[in-house]
Amino acid sequence: MSNKRSPSPAAAQDGAPPASKPKTDHDDATAPADGDMDPLPTTSAHPQVHAPAAAPERASEEAAELTVSAEGDDEPQQIAERRREGIKVDSLKTIREMYEDGALQGYDDKDDVVYDYDATLNDKVVIWRGDITTLEVDCIVNAANKSLLGGGGVDGAIHSAAGLGLLRECRTLNGANTGETKLTGGHRLPAKHIAHTVGPIYSRGKRDESERLLRSCYSSTLELCVENGLRTVAFSGISTGIYGYPLDPAAEVACDEVRKFLTGEKGGEIDKVIFCVFRQVDVNSYLDNVPAYFPPSPAAEADAAQPAESDKSAHKTEAAAPGGADKDEAGQEEPAAAA
Repeated sequence: MSNKRSPSPAAAQDGAPPASKPKTDHDDATAPADGDMDPLPTTSAHPQVHAPAAAPERASEEAAELTVSAEGDDEPQQIAERRREGIKVDSLKTIREMYEDGALQGYDDKDDVVYDYDATLNDKVVIWRGDITTLEVDCIVNAANKSLLGGGGVDGAIHSAAGLGLLRECRTLNGANTGETKLTGGHRLPAKHIAHTVGPIYSRGKRDESERLLRSCYSSTLELCVENGLRTVAFSGISTGIYGYPLDPAAEVACDEVRKFLTGEKGGEIDKVIFCVFRQVDVNSYLDNVPAYFPPSPAAEADAAQPAESDKSAHKTEAAAPGGADKDEAGQEEPAAAA
């Protein structure tokens, strides 16, 4: 894992609001899901998105059992027909396109870059700010708790949007261990499947163990996608909510594990990996770290540097122009010095 880089490509992002305090009280009887992302107001630089819906309240598991879902008796084809349409993968900008339009910046210091440029990978990776339950992909990744029965944050939002058919299916899975991932259908979501992965509760005293388990969340999810022929996958923030994993180290793990998998022997079986973020602080953590693991092309970096060099040259030419009047710090012209 690389040391923190400076200056950050995301440093130019103005108006990033502070992170919300983690929630500590939960209505659900189950353990809270980690990776929940409390939405913050968007800035004018980012399109307005809607916060994921809150998890439905229920007094007990027994009460939930009494709720009848029409989906439970449907055939798979009927469920698919009733799924709402979502945001298409092809409508999302890849990081190559983000580099080209200046939304993403590479590092000036090559020592800050972990891996070499790879054109194929830059067309596979997406940073997207929005509601993960609206994505029409093969698989979305839920930051679940060990019960897999829903909780707060993104976990509750996914269960709420998918319907009670998801809860019934999750009950058959017998939970999951930290670092483990289990797959279900997407039910009423636009996504075809949901990968439920259990991230670690971050511990400063056990950083290596926390990192190992978080890496397992990403690698096991991607392995599961390949095993089931799922070629487009969207990750929510794992362990970065109430489980307390620091944003930048978590983004580094995400980028590193995705990069290693995509360059491995099974990488060709994944078409798109989407880092789905919601808060501005989460956006900035990926704008900061992605360029170190998926750097821009040398040509793109040269194009980005050219306007700055042109500005410098123009300034020097103006300052050296014969007969040009000198200006003081306030910009007022001063008379030329006497010969």
